[in-house]
Amino acid sequence: MITKARSGFLLLAAALTLGFLIPPGALAQSTLFTDDFGPKPLGSWQASPLGLLANWDASSGAAVYNGGGHTQLYTGGSSWTDYRFQVQVKLANGSDYPGGIRGRIDVNTGAGYAAWLYPAEGVVKLFRSTAWHIDTSGRTLLAETPISGGISSGVFHTLALDFSGSQISVIFDGSTVIQTTDTTLTAGAVALDVSN
Repeated sequence: MITKARSGFLLLAAALTLGFLIPPGALAQSTLFTDDFGPKPLGSWQASPLGLLANWDASSGAAVYNGGGHTQLYTGGSSWTDYRFQVQVKLANGSDYPGGIRGRIDVNTGAGYAAWLYPAEGVVKLFRSTAWHIDTSGRTLLAETPISGGISSGVFHTLALDFSGSQISVIFDGSTVIQTTDTTLTAGAVALDVSN
């Protein structure tokens, strides 16, 4: 069972709420990590080597990013293998490149799987990145899918990455929208992945 958390964070005026990181098919007592972003300011998260930690603010009980460029907040470690990482997303506008979430991140290199939202195009894309910066050479687009009805601003949407062995799924508003296999990365941390 997966329960939604209460708060969120902004990326390019888009809010995300961290949900639960849960092994697929497990009960709530198997929760690996959860954070409601309050009252401590981002205490369970670390800034990626890209920096820009000063651009984040959690004083409102949400992890808010001011859109100052590519960066991430990450948590977890190399032993996390099969899990679901779920957030709540609220976009303040319909522009592309607000960001998304990452999973199975190698914290030494930043390589990982990234589910990114493209609101203006109305699509979700799944990438395998090679570094912390999403635009680094070697990035691979694994899949993309249009979202029926688009990705509207001003309302919360659920975005999740689900890992089970080589199977990777992207879930948007409770529906699996991407399902693919990839064996490149088998374990790793999670991140709130933001842009401008």
